[in-house]
Amino acid sequence: MPVRILYCIDSIAHGGTETQLLGMVNRLDRERFLPHLCTLQPSSPLLGEADAPHVEIGGGRIVGPAGYQRVRWLASWMREQKIDIVQTFFQDATVLGIAAARLAGVPVRIISFRDLGFWRTPAQEFLMRRSYPMATGFLANSSAVKQAACRLDRLDPERIGVIPNGIDVASYTYVEHMESDLSIGIVGNLNRRVKRQELFLKAAARIARNHPDITWHLVGDGEYRREYQDLAASLGIADKVVFPGRIVDVNSYLGRFAVGVLCSDSEGLSNALLEYMLRGCAVVATAVGGNLDVVRDGETGLLVPPGNEIALASAITRLIEEKSTRIKLAMRARELVEGTYSWRACIDAHQEYYSNELQRCGVTC
Repeated sequence: MPVRILYCIDSIAHGGTETQLLGMVNRLDRERFLPHLCTLQPSSPLLGEADAPHVEIGGGRIVGPAGYQRVRWLASWMREQKIDIVQTFFQDATVLGIAAARLAGVPVRIISFRDLGFWRTPAQEFLMRRSYPMATGFLANSSAVKQAACRLDRLDPERIGVIPNGIDVASYTYVEHMESDLSIGIVGNLNRRVKRQELFLKAAARIARNHPDITWHLVGDGEYRREYQDLAASLGIADKVVFPGRIVDVNSYLGRFAVGVLCSDSEGLSNALLEYMLRGCAVVATAVGGNLDVVRDGETGLLVPPGNEIALASAITRLIEEKSTRIKLAMRARELVEGTYSWRACIDAHQEYYSNELQRCGVTC
């Protein structure tokens, strides 16, 4: 019988973690593993792309009588489905999912870490730290994320595995940008301040003084979109900035970028960064989190300090003016991602991890 895995997440929306989860669910070896999905809240149409049974247990408060009832219901459901592994993503799904898995006697209970903890508040930390003793293991998607979890929560490094994100390498065609009138872009949801899209616009305004023919693309949607459009106007670059919104086929859109920018204050491991590198975009990224695993300064991209628009503008300008440097970095970046971040490597690593965890708990698989 295949091992039955339940993935618990708040919802399936347009985000990096959700995209990674869907990719993994749809690529697991069905002769060995049978995935299921549990969400707490209504999801986007992306949920329809998941090749797995789905259960929604409802949102609302995760503490108190209502939360306790959901834990009991989910534990009963896990027992009925004979779930062998539960893996959780995000805070609410972890608190409910791990408690239910412990109550149901699920042998392997895994908590995922995928960021540096920008979400942390005292209340959230309190609840999450009550969940950690009920877990049998932890997974991070970069060495920086693992280090942050160990430092902030005093977790044993031996209990935290690291498996990087996967990406469909073959579907991203490399584009060599030899043109003079360049397009430069940033991809990310416009609903988290940590992404710092305003820094991208301020750097663009600085560069536009000497390079007025550059087109700047801010791809994504969210509650701050209007604010960023107003900022572009106030900086005098509204006619040079494109706001295409959320793009369904990001792969195709990236083909126009000679330079891809990631100026977040905090990152686990960015899918956008990997996509830039596969499509031939020379990369400028902040020296934070998982960016340091992928961007080797001067070899596969350029690194800049977070929150520094002058340094960001300087690095982008270098890639605009030094065509040979731009092409060299882009080519080396593609080679790195091809060799390290394929879906095959990601799936193989997860399946080996699951098997080892089951064997460690005395379960034959």
